[in-house]
Amino acid sequence: MQEIGRRRPAGNGGARAPLSPGRVVAGVAAAALIVTSCSLEPIALVGEKPLQLRSTITAADGTRLARLYRENRALTAIEDVPPRLIEAVLAAEDSRFYTHEGYDLRSIARAAIVNLRAGEFAQGGSTITQQYVKNTYFTDPAQTLKRKARELRLAMEVERRYSKDEILERYLNTVYFGEGAYGIEAAAETFFGTSASGLTLNQSALLAGLIKSPANYDPREHPSAAATRRNYVLERMAALADISEARAARSAVAPLDVTPAPPRYALREPYFVEAVTREVTSDVRLGTTEARRERTLWEGGLRVNTTLVPRLQRAAENAVDSVLNQSGDPAAAVVAIRPRTGHIVAMVGGRDWSLSQVNLALGVEGGGSGRQPGSSFKPIVAATALESGLTLDETYESGPARFTFPDDSTWTVNNAEGISYGPMTLHDALVHSVNGVYARLAIDLGAGQIASQAELMGVGADLPAYPSIALGSAEVSVLDMAAAYATLANRGTAVEPTTIRSIKLATGEVFTPDQEIAPQAVAPGTAYLVTKALQDVIRDGTGRAAYIGRPAAGKTGTTNDYADAWFVGYTPNLVAAVWVGYPEGRIPMTSVHGVRVLGGTFPASIW
Repeated sequence: MQEIGRRRPAGNGGARAPLSPGRVVAGVAAAALIVTSCSLEPIALVGEKPLQLRSTITAADGTRLARLYRENRALTAIEDVPPRLIEAVLAAEDSRFYTHEGYDLRSIARAAIVNLRAGEFAQGGSTITQQYVKNTYFTDPAQTLKRKARELRLAMEVERRYSKDEILERYLNTVYFGEGAYGIEAAAETFFGTSASGLTLNQSALLAGLIKSPANYDPREHPSAAATRRNYVLERMAALADISEARAARSAVAPLDVTPAPPRYALREPYFVEAVTREVTSDVRLGTTEARRERTLWEGGLRVNTTLVPRLQRAAENAVDSVLNQSGDPAAAVVAIRPRTGHIVAMVGGRDWSLSQVNLALGVEGGGSGRQPGSSFKPIVAATALESGLTLDETYESGPARFTFPDDSTWTVNNAEGISYGPMTLHDALVHSVNGVYARLAIDLGAGQIASQAELMGVGADLPAYPSIALGSAEVSVLDMAAAYATLANRGTAVEPTTIRSIKLATGEVFTPDQEIAPQAVAPGTAYLVTKALQDVIRDGTGRAAYIGRPAAGKTGTTNDYADAWFVGYTPNLVAAVWVGYPEGRIPMTSVHGVRVLGGTFPASIW
């Protein structure tokens, strides 16, 4: 809001020129000219600036995770504003608000005299209605007689069109209070950590005093000036008989009691919130272009209720911190999904948002790169085999293998520690993570068929069709792997992962995720057989560290260079994918806490 009431020093060191009777008459005449220049005919209220409203993102239980805004504003109904606040604002800004018609001749005359003395527009003489008009219909701060006349005409039209309470409500929702707070609700939260409805007399007087000059009366930057201004408002309230003089005197010695400044964008679970904003801005129902959707998110007053379950989020974070808690430790990423709904209930995307905004759980989509899943990809290959008509009792040679392709390229495959186990079934090779068997299976199935099956099951990464994908050589995200395993947990039906339960628009309209009919990615029997094998992984195979005392299925994954370690597993109601590695690149984890990191070590323990 434009600051009013400030004078520049005169050229003779600050002495003011005496105001002659002629200047007084001129001031009154100027006021009359402005008023009489305004047509009494109704005019269109055009050029109204769209009101920017903050958006709020909440967890599934309603816990606030973030507020996003360019102007920190939330609308408040006049019925929710305490009477003391209204009295304080009127005392400070426009005591005759309920009796004038949008303009105040006395104020205009007084301002005109000051302006004549200063030789410029030094004072505005604005009523609350005029201030509302300036805040709403004008973007250029320049003051001219023509501008003042138009402002007054618009104010008169606003008075014709709206009731006094409606005008006051609109004013209280648009006026700037400083420190990024637009409107009384944001101001109450910013300075006192309360809602507008909970403001006390002292708090109301302080906020009302800020309107004149938010920067000069900022109680955190200029507490003495703020107290003086507050006390002036209290005196005005007493003079208008809103409060007693004794009450004003008692309140004038009270402390300001302003709360510490809140961070501009206070985020809880920032990696998850970042994923939410990506999903919101991809929803075409919120705008035909990404720029419009972005504007809707930051200015449209959305209420986004997400899928995050705080209890499970804390459990995921605590699990990571309990295992990887020393300087120089690798990072971890976790995604937990409800397999029947696709709701992402927990996400660990990195160690410290202030140091890195790359979401390790989302891979390329999160601003980083995908990671090789290693043997955690083998259940997808097993499902492909079953869908092609094979069984998990099929037997393959397990030893090292070397394959030569028509272009004379070769592929050499070894098992961990170079061990050969002789002929093995697909089931046993999955339980004990034997590369030789699944490499031979990949040749029989064809890399293209495996890649297509992975896509059906929820792997969103664009997988290259070469045989080594069967052993997890293609880069994927943690979310990709959680989605694929969710298909197995959901009896073969793939669901689209989502961070959003609902989006409520400022209009009251509610959107829910636009879920397509879930495809049957694999037959229920296929999902059942792979799940049984993955239960054996935890019971007797490489995933014993993930045992939780009740039936669960899962698979370990470790890359050849020990740069990526995974465990992905599920119960009927929850899927969780865990990756451990160094985000900076392919750094071997051959000694972390004295341990060579495999999928069955730290990732399984975190899971």
